[in-house]
Amino acid sequence: MTHSPTKHTLLLLAALLFTSSLAVAMWFVRFVYTGSIGFFFLLWNLFLAWLPVLFALLARRRGASSLGRWLWGGLWLLFFPNAPYLLTDLLHLGRLGMVPIWYDLIMLLTFALAGLFLGFASLFWLHDLVSKTWNQVAGWLFVLMVLSLSSFGVYIGRFLRWNSWDVFLNPTVLLRDLADHLLVRSQFLETAVVTLLLTAVFVGSYFIIFALPPQLAQLEK
Repeated sequence: MTHSPTKHTLLLLAALLFTSSLAVAMWFVRFVYTGSIGFFFLLWNLFLAWLPVLFALLARRRGASSLGRWLWGGLWLLFFPNAPYLLTDLLHLGRLGMVPIWYDLIMLLTFALAGLFLGFASLFWLHDLVSKTWNQVAGWLFVLMVLSLSSFGVYIGRFLRWNSWDVFLNPTVLLRDLADHLLVRSQFLETAVVTLLLTAVFVGSYFIIFALPPQLAQLEK
């Protein structure tokens, strides 16, 4: 089975690049206006959100071996939570000031949507790959698994302050911190509720986007 970039894939990449560029431009305007590098972390988070797109494309590329698909797919899964993580940066609204709050709101929303779209685009490509490799049921089970794990990953990143690469750099400390955190009842409940809510939001959003093309096709008939 082979996959090469199609017209629709290139168009989607162009749209993702436009949204990301708009987010970066808004940050740059804010930087010029205030002279402050506040919110610089948004640029780093956006860069990390692009990595799942790269790994998904590499996993689907023409001529990729089975080992290569598993390797790139594993890296994709590891870094995937960085894309929806940008949604949680909305928590920083109003913390830095220096510009009208409506500007920061629009800027943070632009970064958040860019991250969500980047994540869903990469998920759609691997969803398609899994469905064609096995079947449709396996494809949707894959989606549910990924969005559940990524919701947990977003929680770990936002509240426990761990990064994707800590799986390689600090695996023992990471696992110990997770174990200590989950053994406390109040913290376990918080983790479970946040993870379940994020999973529900991500699954619902992905399904809406996934279902839109057939609906638009019906309207054109």
